[in-house]
Amino acid sequence: VQDETAMSAATLLAPQPGQRVLDLCAAPGTKTTHLAELMQGEGSIVATDVDLGRLRRIEENADRLGFSMIQPLVIREDLSELPEGPFDAVLIDVPCSNTGVLGKRPEVRSRITPEDIGELAATQKRLLDAAATLVAPGGRIVYSTCSVEPEENSGVISQFLNSHADFELREAHEYLPGQPSDGGYQALLVRKS
Repeated sequence: VQDETAMSAATLLAPQPGQRVLDLCAAPGTKTTHLAELMQGEGSIVATDVDLGRLRRIEENADRLGFSMIQPLVIREDLSELPEGPFDAVLIDVPCSNTGVLGKRPEVRSRITPEDIGELAATQKRLLDAAATLVAPGGRIVYSTCSVEPEENSGVISQFLNSHADFELREAHEYLPGQPSDGGYQALLVRKS
């Protein structure tokens, strides 16, 4: 089950039947299977994660729903073994502070420090830079968090756009917790042809 905010990431990416899609931080796979539904089971989705155990949950969900188009793939944390592009669309639901979902994850209050936000933003930027090398001209990237911290959201996107003139921001959405669902952020980036 996904919250409305989480569901809107796949909708914003708008994958089409027959396309080649990458879900870069895919586990446990709820967004992956939502992408497959939007694609009507036609095309291919490479669903990557660094944790093999969590990747198995994607396999289980894909099998349960009958989606043979989903290819789970374990990758290294240093991103040295990413799948080969180009992809028509890339979804990056990045690791984040979870400040938009404190109602569901109250332990975050005692776990996350201001220093962690900076470290997470650096990781998020690295993931977004990697995705940029894999998307085809005219292709799309959706950058998604469940954070309400500007450093993880618009800050990462601003840095990315400053160093990637071949991309443009088409849409950005900020969601506040409880209005009506979880908090988070999503940005649609398009690579210029």
